[in-house]
Amino acid sequence: MTLLTALNRAQRRLSLPVTSGIVADGQETQNLLWELANATAEDLLAHDWPLLTRTQSFTASLASLQATGKASNFKRAVKSTFWNATSDRQIAGPLRPQEWALANGDSITSSITQWAMFRYDGLHLFPVPTVADTITYEYIINTPVLAVDATTYKTLFTADNDSFVLGDRLLYLGVRWRYMADKGRDYAEALRDSEWAIEEEMRNQRGAGRDVSLAPQTDESGITEPNVPDSGFGM
Repeated sequence: MTLLTALNRAQRRLSLPVTSGIVADGQETQNLLWELANATAEDLLAHDWPLLTRTQSFTASLASLQATGKASNFKRAVKSTFWNATSDRQIAGPLRPQEWALANGDSITSSITQWAMFRYDGLHLFPVPTVADTITYEYIINTPVLAVDATTYKTLFTADNDSFVLGDRLLYLGVRWRYMADKGRDYAEALRDSEWAIEEEMRNQRGAGRDVSLAPQTDESGITEPNVPDSGFGM
């Protein structure tokens, strides 16, 4: 499925002429649909989609600024995922500017706790690392569009045969309500459809929650055994 198929579906639903092309068409309506598709893709990056989540792992440099700390396709970090894999300790952050100022005002130069913050020039760590530990964190990519070669990721749709990583349905529904809003039509129901679809897709990507503990359990006899999920089948 592609940008063209998603927008052709929107055209049908909005009672618009179905065109054989969008990006190169040049007409006002097609240009608007194209822009609304890109707006939809950009807005959906506000959610922590598993399909758009990547892991950044790098070796800390002995300086505040970590030259390899920020990936080229970085959109934003996922909160509470910074980790010092060498010391096996969590890193706080990313901090807000006020928190960063307080942390840097501390006279302590080495501490069990480390902090991270993204600034204009990249990722910073405080206190300044004194050893080349391995640092990891999760982040959302800024490239939700996949080219026809199924390899090249892009920030925006630039061709009719581009596809949306999160699927046609979210793209179609997002374009639909945005077009109605742009034209001054009642879009409340269309917006609800889009929001419900987002919630459903997020649940599908994350999967069902599980009750799993890695701690051993002790039975009445005092014997410990691993705590594994119940299979759900009776004995």
